[in-house]
Amino acid sequence: MDDREAVRRQLGREPRPFRVAARCPHGLPSVIENEPSRSMPTTFWVTCPSLEAAISRVEAAGGVRAAQREVGEARVEEIHEEHRRRYGTRVAGVREGGYVKCLHAFTALHLAGALPNPVAEWTLRRLDRTYPEDGCCTLRTLRPA
Repeated sequence: MDDREAVRRQLGREPRPFRVAARCPHGLPSVIENEPSRSMPTTFWVTCPSLEAAISRVEAAGGVRAAQREVGEARVEEIHEEHRRRYGTRVAGVREGGYVKCLHAFTALHLAGALPNPVAEWTLRRLDRTYPEDGCCTLRTLRPA
């Protein structure tokens, strides 16, 4: 399966132009980089369904507030400003004033090697598993072509 088809299956829709920024241990895209837009202001996007679900579980358990508290507003604002310098846009996972709003955006930045950061490190330490050990979820569970 080529990258475009894998990402299409992961997202459940036709992707906009992108480049693969990180791959899972099974060789498929896990993070993509695309041009931010009004409808999708995120530069780096988690596409792996297993990784996305694992991060969502951390968020659902109060992870956004906990990460904000433990990492600190000043450090979150530094990450945001560095992203703005590099990419010309805000981190989609930051509210003005240095508040975390999305652990997925910080983790995508980190895994892509674009902007390693303590919010993603905090998040990754709380995941049961980053990727399934028994094969790629894209091949097992997503919609066929």
